[in-house]
Amino acid sequence: MKTINTINSLELNREKDVCLVTGACGFVGSHLVDVLASRGLSVRATDLHNVNRKYIPSSDNVEFFPADLTQPEGLPTILQGVTKIFHPAGIFRFGAPTKLLFKVNVEGTTNLLSAALSEESVSHIVNWSTAMVYGTLIQTPADEKHPIHPEDSYSESKWVQEQIALSFFQENGLPVSIIRPTAIYGPRSFYGTSKALLALVKGKIFGIPGDGKTIQHHVHVDDVVRAAIFLSNKTDSVGEIYNVADDVPISIEESFRIVSELIDKKPPKLHFSKWLVYLYGYLDRFWNKLTRKTSLYEKTSLKLIFSDHIFDTTKLKSLGFQYTVPSFETGIEETLKWYKKHGYVKY
Repeated sequence: MKTINTINSLELNREKDVCLVTGACGFVGSHLVDVLASRGLSVRATDLHNVNRKYIPSSDNVEFFPADLTQPEGLPTILQGVTKIFHPAGIFRFGAPTKLLFKVNVEGTTNLLSAALSEESVSHIVNWSTAMVYGTLIQTPADEKHPIHPEDSYSESKWVQEQIALSFFQENGLPVSIIRPTAIYGPRSFYGTSKALLALVKGKIFGIPGDGKTIQHHVHVDDVVRAAIFLSNKTDSVGEIYNVADDVPISIEESFRIVSELIDKKPPKLHFSKWLVYLYGYLDRFWNKLTRKTSLYEKTSLKLIFSDHIFDTTKLKSLGFQYTVPSFETGIEETLKWYKKHGYVKY
């Protein structure tokens, strides 16, 4: 995958900026820590005290601060002297209990922003939402003004989180920007799009849902991280919301073909009707509930594959942002190689 040197375009100040990354041990958070640390910035990585820290780099400019955002007592100490806050932390699981989703995604964000109010050094906060807040799209491509209609507890929690973040800007002047990434993929991801991708590589997907022509929009984790850093240096992005999706939406059938060619296998040829897929999903969820496992065929995931999800990113690009991984085809090869290198798949 071709990448470019983005030090100048990200415009971070090595001498002055102290960057806090929440959820630093997770998929997006760990990539964000990597990028910031590699550019010589002072990084405070925070996550739960018992989380696996294997992706946190051993570097003099990275400090790990264990914290639970739902427990606000320790947050002022972590925020002391911080200039930029990147907040991807949260529960991302469609089937998670509603109470847990709101406790972490909503209350945790409220606690973080409340603590940030007392820290004068904070110059910008980037809050992670999701393109899932739009629900089933009425029109495509959907821009940031598209009607909001969350269709599951996860998406609803992120929508409420957005509203809280914006209220801190509107009522208290806290410099917050919000990003709504679409389906994120890349090394270290094992949920959402990546869960389906791994199942396909392992031969656990036997056919194409529906006619396979449904269009989906993806975005590589590198570009999500770059977009967040880019916006943190744009004062005119404060109080604004931005879609983050790559340049080339792709059909499910085409994505299956690309992946299959990369692993030197024939792509699935069978097509399964919507209702057959829904029935299989119901049975799979029932079995996995009994065995206390997570089903690949969650209700929200199935609903996504039967309607187009295409997003307009003109607003972000109008500020000068450019993608380094413009398409799924560009980024998926490197991602598959990472899974193979670390023993998650064989091909």
